[in-house]
Amino acid sequence: MGQTLTVEQVDFFRDNGYLVLHDVLDPALMAQTRDAWWDAAPSEVKRDDPGSWVGAFPDSRFTWKYRDRSREPWMVELLYGNPKLQAVAKQLLGSNLKTPERIRGIYCVFPDTDTTPKPAHFHVDAHAFHLGVVGYVDDVPPDGGGFTIWPGSHKHFYHTFKTAYTFNPLEEEREFWDTDTYRNVLQIDPVHTYGSAGDVVLWHHRIGHGAGHNRSRRVRQAVLYDFCRADLDDIQDEPPPADMWKHWPGISEK
Repeated sequence: MGQTLTVEQVDFFRDNGYLVLHDVLDPALMAQTRDAWWDAAPSEVKRDDPGSWVGAFPDSRFTWKYRDRSREPWMVELLYGNPKLQAVAKQLLGSNLKTPERIRGIYCVFPDTDTTPKPAHFHVDAHAFHLGVVGYVDDVPPDGGGFTIWPGSHKHFYHTFKTAYTFNPLEEEREFWDTDTYRNVLQIDPVHTYGSAGDVVLWHHRIGHGAGHNRSRRVRQAVLYDFCRADLDDIQDEPPPADMWKHWPGISEK
């Protein structure tokens, strides 16, 4: 039977904009995912040589987004088809979910040669969706490049857009990042998530987030997907409702 969230978990997600769930993903599909991206990695990045992982892809903040296998049925099954995630998404969003053709892909963060702590940076995603999922397909230690979240920032950002889901800020985009809202979010201490293979992070589409600084000696391996209601295309360009949870029947405004 699919897992559903407790009242306390729903309240935590409503207030903080994210939630970590443990031991969710299928081990066989995670292994297939790891094999797929290691097979596709550049020849100089060797699976059996951890020394080759450090400092890889430095021109892209040590990240590699591998999307070539995103339409594979087993990749879609890993997140969208997971019965526990299906149950949670339907609990929060209702039973009528959009069926995807693909997931986002496999997002890796490689170890940095400079282990000195660095300031964390966030962004808000520009595409329309409801519930984001980051699934760890291998262990992610503390300071290992985990998905980083500014708790509660979804409540700051939600009404700074003209539309409910598309990236259409009230201010000009270049000015959006120089507003009181942005400065208020900067005062929030970010949460750097980490965990074991099979753990997932759920997050609200308007939350400030980013990839953490990987100061470990492991590659952070995560797979991303966005759950959407089937009516997203019809409502995505409407003004954001006063109740930001109007389209989330499983969550009530506090």
